[in-house]
Amino acid sequence: MPGESLVGNRLHICVAEDCNNNCIFCMEEDRDARRDRMAGQTDDDVRRMIASVDSSVKEIMFTSGEPTLHPSLPKYIQWSSEAGFETVGLITNGRRLSYRPYARLLLENGLNHILISIHGPDARTHDALTRTKGAFIQAMAGLANLTVLKREFPALKIHTSYVVTARNYNKVIEFVEVMRHFSIDQHVFNVMMPDGRGQTLFDQLMPRYSDVAAQFAKMADMLPPRDLERIFVLDIPYCTTTMLPDRVRGYVERYFHYEPEGTVRIAELTEQANRGDRELLIEERALTGEEREYSKVAKTARDDSIRIKRPECYTCGYEQQCHGVFRSYIDKFGWDEFQPVQKELK
Repeated sequence: MPGESLVGNRLHICVAEDCNNNCIFCMEEDRDARRDRMAGQTDDDVRRMIASVDSSVKEIMFTSGEPTLHPSLPKYIQWSSEAGFETVGLITNGRRLSYRPYARLLLENGLNHILISIHGPDARTHDALTRTKGAFIQAMAGLANLTVLKREFPALKIHTSYVVTARNYNKVIEFVEVMRHFSIDQHVFNVMMPDGRGQTLFDQLMPRYSDVAAQFAKMADMLPPRDLERIFVLDIPYCTTTMLPDRVRGYVERYFHYEPEGTVRIAELTEQANRGDRELLIEERALTGEEREYSKVAKTARDDSIRIKRPECYTCGYEQQCHGVFRSYIDKFGWDEFQPVQKELK
């Protein structure tokens, strides 16, 4: 049975106003709105976010925009390490990590988990999807630096994040082969979510789930067990991936983050929170910053508001783990790919 992480065990902190890539599938389509949202967030606000959680929260991840562009990131990492988090992580495009002294600084300050976004096995694919010439070369240089530094910092976990689209789903096998040169602990493949730019360019970018599943089934047959243990496929309905080993089918990501009060569409999410069959999706005025209030928002808040189920879904063995299918996907492709799994699940 695919796993499911707990929302309370991971805190994401958004830190950056900008990004030096321009990904065609980015869920943050309105960059001006992101800048406005992040502009008022102070170092002390971040310190309060770090201090706001109890000992049940084991992991903290810095994200949003490109966090390595924020000058205070090394300080944030140090605060998190001193606060006792078991995992202090970073979600990044990896480009600034091509400068080894900077990468070393982050590790020295306590960073022990890095997830680098790479969306293809070559510059042509990756640079096209990120719309940034040279992004692939710098990301690969970052991975090379981390591979070297891992000898000095053996606790470091290096993961890759590959957004699966119609333009790169058939290159995942080649990607894994290219990554053999680096010390990668895990390859995470996130099927594109039709949100933000992904929704705007849905017709050009959204792959069929059945095509994605077939490609990963092919890869699973080819890879030796040791390599297969490092592969995780996320954001794809479980009923479409029954041909894959459970471990490869990954887990449901759970985390929470803080959003400035007034930027979250409360009314849109209230119905989901009131259903009672999910964890609390949003808590208003959960944290007081220097000059603003913040709401505490679970990842599933936005996800659940744009996904749907049909009556047959409630007979599926995966119903409790599944949040449904994106409404826009069903509008385009229909329900034919999605059949309830009737077998007993273990």
